[in-house]
Amino acid sequence: MFFDKLFGKSKTQDGNGQSKPQNAGTQKSTVDTQPKDEKSLGSQDVIDIMLMNADIYVEQGDYEHAFKAYKQIAELQPNATAQYNLGSLYAQGKGTNQSFRSGAYWFHQAELNGDEKAGSMCLKCIMDYMHENIDTDTPKRLFDKMYNLAFDLDPKGDGKAFAVEKIYGLAGLHLNKKEYAYAAKLFRAAAEFGNHGDSQNYLAVLYNAGLGVEKNDLASLYWFDRAVDNHVEAARQDRDGLLNAYHVNSTPEEFFTIMEDLAVDCVNGSEEIPQDGEKANYWRKQCEEILKKD
Repeated sequence: MFFDKLFGKSKTQDGNGQSKPQNAGTQKSTVDTQPKDEKSLGSQDVIDIMLMNADIYVEQGDYEHAFKAYKQIAELQPNATAQYNLGSLYAQGKGTNQSFRSGAYWFHQAELNGDEKAGSMCLKCIMDYMHENIDTDTPKRLFDKMYNLAFDLDPKGDGKAFAVEKIYGLAGLHLNKKEYAYAAKLFRAAAEFGNHGDSQNYLAVLYNAGLGVEKNDLASLYWFDRAVDNHVEAARQDRDGLLNAYHVNSTPEEFFTIMEDLAVDCVNGSEEIPQDGEKANYWRKQCEEILKKD
């Protein structure tokens, strides 16, 4: 079929026994979704004819009418084929304004209704959605985007856990591709706003190595310590090693100044370190205890 070439998805027959897909029309959602009121299911013969007509629209290049047809089918019945193809049209901006967020929603609905391939397409839309303005988006903005998307896909789920999982995975992809600046920004999003230990550890490594960010051992020390707080044992040796290096290679006065600089950054916040009064007190106490031992 022509649809195979366009979207990589052949039409499948959906039974009437499927449950109605979840409504993403929450307060946080801006996605164009199904109405909340219940609609009676059309007969399968009618749905099949509507699908065939929608395919014809696609073959003719009339994407606007194809979009309307698939949307009507999806409103009448939780039909995986219509949902998948709506996701494709949104993702490509054919027949409607391009929206990776809406594309992710409809691919997710198709996945819930048994289309296994739709899951990978949903993930691709999520990636494209997060990359739309990644060069200018702040880590806070990136976290908020993913957090709000979670409510589109699963209104009753744990939005914070979803955001952390997806952002951490995306950061890992950039890290593996040696795209360190993107990796650092995404790790920062999950590290600061999701309090995610592994992201904190990787962010510390990047600061220590000067990859994707300007080398900053104090920032590295801070994030290693945050990772230790979240039970990332791999970070403990790195944290203790950095702290010991500052101690051994500095005079007591220099060491005090270094630790005070870190504490002040925690009090005021900086580009590398968020405001963290608790950690400011912690570092001053650590400095005092270390110097007493001398």
